[in-house]
Amino acid sequence: MTEQEKPKPLLSGVIYGEITFWITIIGMIICTIGIVLYFIIGNQFFDANTMVNELWAGKDAATIWKDAAGREVIHGHWYLTRLAFTDAIAMLGLGLCCLAAVFGSWGSVIGMIANKEKPYLFLVFAIIIAVLLTCSAAGLVSLH
Repeated sequence: MTEQEKPKPLLSGVIYGEITFWITIIGMIICTIGIVLYFIIGNQFFDANTMVNELWAGKDAATIWKDAAGREVIHGHWYLTRLAFTDAIAMLGLGLCCLAAVFGSWGSVIGMIANKEKPYLFLVFAIIIAVLLTCSAAGLVSLH
């Protein structure tokens, strides 16, 4: 195929790809910073040895959290209030990587509306996915 015969990607796909790519890269950099800081200063919210040993022993999540963190399970985005700990910084990066799909989905929806892309069924599905991802990230939809 020559350069002229290649199909041009839809704007919504380009928007989704660019947003998710760059947010994920930033999140991975933050994760790496948290891990490097752990190796340098070692300030952790969780006791890693206890957590790994209890994971291998097959204990449930609530027991592991209580033994490794020394407190009951904290639901939601616990790391946002504990950024003085290196593992919370790494978790912030991981959370940002997960949010990349949310921002990318909404960017894709906006791109579809602005560019008047067809078929409209894709727009309906994109809105449904964006709403579900947003509700999930906000903690409104859960698997447990």
